Amino acid sequence: MHTSTDYSHAEKLKLELTQPMFNVMLKKWVGKGELDYERYLHTDTLLALQSPEGELVSHDELMFQIVHQSQELYLKLASREMVEVVAEMDRDSLWAVSARLVRVQKILAGISAEMAILETMTPAEYQVIRRSLGNGSGQESPGYNTLRHAADGLESAMERMLARRGLTLFQVYSAGGPKDLQHVCEQLVTVDESFQGWLYAHYQLVRRTIGIDRTVKALDGLPSQVLQARMTLPLFRALWDVRVELTAGWKREGGFTPGESRSGGGCPMAAMRDMEMPVAQAHAAHAPTAYAAAAHAAPAHEARTTGGGCPMAAMHGQHAPVAHAGAVHAPMAHAHAATAHAVPYAPHAPVAHAQPAPAVHAPHAVPHAPHAPVAHAQPAPAVHAPHAAPHAPAPHAAAAPAPHAPVPHAPTPHGPHTHSHTAQVSAYVHAQELRSQS
Repeated sequence: MHTSTDYSHAEKLKLELTQPMFNVMLKKWVGKGELDYERYLHTDTLLALQSPEGELVSHDELMFQIVHQSQELYLKLASREMVEVVAEMDRDSLWAVSARLVRVQKILAGISAEMAILETMTPAEYQVIRRSLGNGSGQESPGYNTLRHAADGLESAMERMLARRGLTLFQVYSAGGPKDLQHVCEQLVTVDESFQGWLYAHYQLVRRTIGIDRTVKALDGLPSQVLQARMTLPLFRALWDVRVELTAGWKREGGFTPGESRSGGGCPMAAMRDMEMPVAQAHAAHAPTAYAAAAHAAPAHEARTTGGGCPMAAMHGQHAPVAHAGAVHAPMAHAHAATAHAVPYAPHAPVAHAQPAPAVHAPHAVPHAPHAPVAHAQPAPAVHAPHAAPHAPAPHAAAAPAPHAPVPHAPTPHGPHTHSHTAQVSAYVHAQELRSQS
């Protein structure tokens, strides 16, 4: 229960807040407008822009004024940032464009969140404030109008950027479109979405305070119902229209029936498996492939016994017996690698194990386990075929290792490969065999 004494304390505190304050750390008076902070920010002017305490028609009017004034300042900032985006976009400085659009989006998200402060005002309180607003409405906001004009300039800059690339928005958003432009366009959509989110927050505020209906007139004379259309009015219409265009060309074919097995479909690993056949064919033709590039990328002496985070390395460490064989000193031909990679992984059918020809290729060797001289070798036809027909897995026969005897090898157009290449390809082949048998 409040007493008259409590109220006098509140009045005393209210009066104290209007006076300069002594900062004991600085040993200076704050609030006289004499300090550098105050002079730089013009705080004496800024804090005098609200109605004086004795002139407020409602306690909530101070909140109403401060929130709207801060929104005008933030809208001014967002518009100015958009001007810089136009300049950067015309210079094709897309990294700078991307960073600045993040700032614009955060500004708009901030003013949208600020609307929740006004929602603490009851309809009755607003009805009192509303009598002193004249015919003012959001359409008269300088910040709202300048932001929309700045957005028009930004949309024109986007059109110029696309013209320089010789692209349409549909091409940018289609499969295989340029990712840098697609990223910038998506950021513009995010900015637009945040702007519409702010308008929606305003719509909800109006709905809470005066209601939305064709019979409810805003101060400018328009029905409050018109806000429903305004809050979905985009800044960059073309970026929303392209979604409709893309969907118009969509076809149902090519997907999966609900409940249908999806083996080999959609997963990036499945796509990699599908690529193994052309890679093997390229190997057989003595063409450089991704496997060869990977083998040469790491130092030949590097031992990757920990697996290095690669799933294939982890599988190799868990399941594949390795051998320390004479292939340590023997070069390995592309034809051998082609045979090893010729059969792609098939999860539901056994595949043929194409093996190196006896007396021509060295046994598989991996330097990871020097003390476990167990090698897996299988009988194979004299001629290696890149496409082996599926049949039951051939039984494994142990082959005696030849730790120090180099194996004769015909040179290839690309020259001999290092032991590191031999080991890595062999590990990969053996892991693939295990996967196909599982």
